[in-house]
Amino acid sequence: MKNKLMVLSGFVMGLVPVVALAQNTGGTPTVCTAGPVTTFQGALCKIGEIMNAIIPILITLGVLYFVWGVISYVIADDEEAKSKGRDRIIYGIIGLAVIISVWGLVKILSNTFGLTNVQQITFPTVSY
Repeated sequence: MKNKLMVLSGFVMGLVPVVALAQNTGGTPTVCTAGPVTTFQGALCKIGEIMNAIIPILITLGVLYFVWGVISYVIADDEEAKSKGRDRIIYGIIGLAVIISVWGLVKILSNTFGLTNVQQITFPTVSY
């Protein structure tokens, strides 16, 4: 099991520079609109908008669950309570990893298909 984990981590660490060195080939990106979803790009855009709204809440819940596990592990007296705290810590870390990886996957897909979620913001100004 340990050998398989080492091989998998070596593969992932070897793949990270390839993803980091990916280049933008140019072109005009598609801007997400609030209209009906009629294309694949529109569906990806809508999924990205939903994920951008939900992900911060899920990350906050994951961090709170992790902290709850750490606190319950530290203040526990018996082995059973320490085991439950340790399990919460592990599940919190796994949950955070899954949440962030799904968020990254949506970002990779939206960048691959040239989608941007750009909103024009008009800042108020003071005229003299």
